[in-house]
Amino acid sequence: MNTNDIREYLLVNSPWVDRSRTVDTVKAGDPTREIHTVGVGWMATIHNLRAAHQLGCELFITHEPTFWEHGPAEKEYREIEPGITKKRFLDETGMVVLRAHDTWDNWPEIGIRDSWARGLGLTRFIAQDETRWHAVYQIEEMTLAEFARYIARKVKVLGEDSVRVMGDPQMKVSRPSLGVGCGGPDKDMIDFGSDVLIVCYDGASYWQKRERYVELGVGVIVVEHGTSEMWGMESLARHLREEFRLTVHYLAEHPKPWTVMG
Repeated sequence: MNTNDIREYLLVNSPWVDRSRTVDTVKAGDPTREIHTVGVGWMATIHNLRAAHQLGCELFITHEPTFWEHGPAEKEYREIEPGITKKRFLDETGMVVLRAHDTWDNWPEIGIRDSWARGLGLTRFIAQDETRWHAVYQIEEMTLAEFARYIARKVKVLGEDSVRVMGDPQMKVSRPSLGVGCGGPDKDMIDFGSDVLIVCYDGASYWQKRERYVELGVGVIVVEHGTSEMWGMESLARHLREEFRLTVHYLAEHPKPWTVMG
C-alpha cells in the first residue's frame, strides 16, 4: 500500500473531479513509499506534521494546502519562511503529504458537507444544488437568536468559542442551509427556501455576500472555515482506517481564532 493507491482510490470514486485540474496531488515525499500509518488533518501545519511523525506516520493527508497556495503545485511559499522550515522537516523525515480536497468535499454521506450537517444535527434534508456543494435542511421553527445559540454550542467542541450572526434576532427560521467550506450557501439556497445561511468568514465577505443576504430577508450565521470541515476530515480518517486496514490518526490541531470581549 502506498500513497498513489490511496489517491487513485479517492479519484476513481469521485467522478465529479477533473483529474487534469485537481489540487488533490502529492505535495511532498515519495508517493511509492510503502505506508502503514497515516495522519489525517484539516491542515498540514508544522505542528500536525511533527505530531504525525511522532506517531510513526509515513503519510499525512490534508484537506487544505500544505504551502498556503490553493493551486496544485504550491510553489510560491515553499522557498520562504515558514515554508523553508516545513520543507526541510518533510525532506528530513521522508513523510509524504497528499491533499484530499476536491474528492472529499462532495463525497456522499461522509464527505465534508454531509459530515458538517450531521455534526450540527441537521438530518432532515430538503434540497441541494446541482454541484452538491450546498443543501437545505428542515428544523423545528425557532428564532434566529435561538438557532445561533444552538450552533454555537455545537461548534464549541471544535474549538470555536463563538459564532457571529446577522439579521433580526427575533425572526423565525426553520430551513437552514450550509455548504462546503468557503464555498458556502448563496442565493441558490435562498431560492430553495432557506431562511438562515451558515457561512464561513473567508467565503462570504461582509459587503458582497453577508449584507446582501440580510437585505434578502434571511439570517446569517458565520463560522470559521476549519470549523465547518473538521468533522469531515475525522470521517475521512475513519473511512481510510476501515477501507484499507491501516493505522490512521486524526489530528485536529490548527490555529483557531478566539474571541476577546471589550
